Amino acid sequence: VQKSGMTACCSKLVCKGCTYANQKREYEGRLGYKCPFCRKALPKTYEGSNKNRMKRVEANDPVAMNREGLNQYAKGDYSKAFEYFTKAAELGDAEAHYQLSLLYNDGHGVEK
Repeated sequence: VQKSGMTACCSKLVCKGCTYANQKREYEGRLGYKCPFCRKALPKTYEGSNKNRMKRVEANDPVAMNREGLNQYAKGDYSKAFEYFTKAAELGDAEAHYQLSLLYNDGHGVEK
């Protein structure tokens, strides 16, 4: 069970309890739903979410880079995934190090 989730607007990990408390506060106050971290409105489409993530990638956000690496991996573009994981790992993202180890183990996107 995941105890946190990444927001589509600012690429921050927010615990499910904080998200729930924010949703409850906004429901009771009849407010529009916003990110519990940055308080910006969440994108309503996948394209909007993708656009926000790429802004975070351009700002050298390692979490956003790791997420983009996972997206590229899912598409089957292992060399792009390798690039994003490498950048994220260089910026200190521990999960990116793990994802790189999987790429090396499986021989995807790396020289054999």
